[in-house]
Amino acid sequence: MSFDYRDGNDDDYEGGEDSYPGRSDDPGEDEDGYPVGDDYSRLESGKRDRSGKRKNKDFDDDFFKDEDFEFADYSGDNVEEEGYRSKRIREKRKRRKLIYTSFAIFIIIVIIAAAIVFGYRYIRNRFFAPVEITEEERITVPESLELGQDINIIIAGAGEDLLEPDVNSIIFTSYYSASGETRSLCMPTKTLMDVPGIGAELIGRSVEIGGMDLLSLTLEKGLGMDMEIDYYLLMDVEGIVNKLGGIELSLDQALAIKDYTDGTIFSLEPGVNLLDGSETQNMLKYFSGIEKEVPVEDIKMQKKIIDTIIARIVGDDDEALTNNINLIKDYIDSDLSLEELLKLFSTFSKIEAGKNMVYTLGVSSTELEGEGIVYLPDVANLSTLFSKEQTQEEIVTGTERTITVIILNGVGTPGIASGLSDVLRAQVYESGKVKFNILEVGNADNFNYSESEIVVYSSNESIIMTAAGEIKEMLATGNITTREEEVVSSDIVIILGADYDPESTQDVVPIEVTGIVEMVILNGEGTAKLAATVQDILENHFNKDEKIIEVVETRDADNWGHTQTEIIIYADNEGIEAFAQQIQERLGVGVIKKSDNNIDDVDITVLVGSDYTSQ
Repeated sequence: MSFDYRDGNDDDYEGGEDSYPGRSDDPGEDEDGYPVGDDYSRLESGKRDRSGKRKNKDFDDDFFKDEDFEFADYSGDNVEEEGYRSKRIREKRKRRKLIYTSFAIFIIIVIIAAAIVFGYRYIRNRFFAPVEITEEERITVPESLELGQDINIIIAGAGEDLLEPDVNSIIFTSYYSASGETRSLCMPTKTLMDVPGIGAELIGRSVEIGGMDLLSLTLEKGLGMDMEIDYYLLMDVEGIVNKLGGIELSLDQALAIKDYTDGTIFSLEPGVNLLDGSETQNMLKYFSGIEKEVPVEDIKMQKKIIDTIIARIVGDDDEALTNNINLIKDYIDSDLSLEELLKLFSTFSKIEAGKNMVYTLGVSSTELEGEGIVYLPDVANLSTLFSKEQTQEEIVTGTERTITVIILNGVGTPGIASGLSDVLRAQVYESGKVKFNILEVGNADNFNYSESEIVVYSSNESIIMTAAGEIKEMLATGNITTREEEVVSSDIVIILGADYDPESTQDVVPIEVTGIVEMVILNGEGTAKLAATVQDILENHFNKDEKIIEVVETRDADNWGHTQTEIIIYADNEGIEAFAQQIQERLGVGVIKKSDNNIDDVDITVLVGSDYTSQ
């Protein structure tokens, strides 16, 4: 193919030769190098003038026109490929830069979030916690620090995280302004109740799920007292106690408390013990009902610990109270204002011992897979205990329940069941109310019982279990068992076996002694309320017709390792030794001793050992 530079066409000559019409093979050139021939006339515009120079011509008349250099049908593959590749490289660089930038921003966000989550407490305490309390930061002290209204409040102790708290104590307290008294109910944290919106759940866990508001709703419904809970107070116990420099807790007996952080044991001695935050926290947890060997009734110790913390917050005067509230306010979650907390703490710290009544929620225990021991509540008497219309005397009467009993002869000895019936019918509370109602006296299914049995059919009520313990003390023998799966008409069934001696329950005429015998009874074995139980037995026996003995005090011994009961005589009164023998016979155990170390200034001390509870 040939290309015509004159007209830009590349049409082939129809003859097929690369030549043009009217053109010779050698047309020749003139002196200026232009071709000669028929086409020369077309170049006249480019002739020279007379001066020998070429004439000027218009740009449009040039021999080579712009159209001659247009590549009409040319396809430049190499050029296009090079431009596409460059474009892709630039796009890849942009994407790579965008990815790096996004990743860097993500890392920065993660670092900032981690700093917020893990560094908040440190930053707050390190840079924002005031070293000194300024006048502007001080709480306005109300004109009166006394609560002028009745309130119901939930007081709970927890670990340091108050947003998702690990609750270890729950106490419901009612304050009655007219009488200036409080009534408190201590509850195991592993008590199972119907939590609104959740179902059956542990009350301690309800706080973690829905906060103190959910706990309040749960207890309003679950305690069956038809009482609205007005306020709540959740405390970071460890943080508060450490901020206050510790608390001084007074104990009547030595205690060995588990440290739940490392599993070790720390000891507390009788008298005043200085506790730091960790020890206080562990002590609350130890008495929360999670330990099988700790009686449920002992969770009352939690109230004593909380009262001690409140007394430490209050201090010696109003200034100490306001300063301490400022110190611990970040470790408290409450719907009370700080001024209201001042009134609450001040009032509670001044409650007289006789008006600071503490009860334990009646429960029965069971075990659930994955949870261990849990408790089912008995709320039958709570409405009576916390009724605002009742006086303290009426409350005591309400807790003095008459227990129904069936007595069966399981050994065949005539008259032993009716004899025991007479003894039980004679038992009364301090108010004069009868303790036992004997529903039936008869024979057992056979006379081959070698051991006496005290069968309890309502073990979920602590008052019935207490009564069973008293019956065992009277019999000086017997095994207490529970059969809640069976339904009978009485609370307790007694089956007398061959080990029962009727003389152990017969009234003995007291020997004449000069004056009233004063005594102290010590618990040297560790069973809850053992000293108080022995007091009831001795007083009911010796003071039936007239007052012979006066128990000055019941308390724990120096330790719980005493294996033998001791009846220690200090006085030389006429007949005192014979009277000590009567005590020995009534208890069924014990050795009689004499001593001059009369630190309690009494006539006799009865130290109850493990031989008494194991007989």
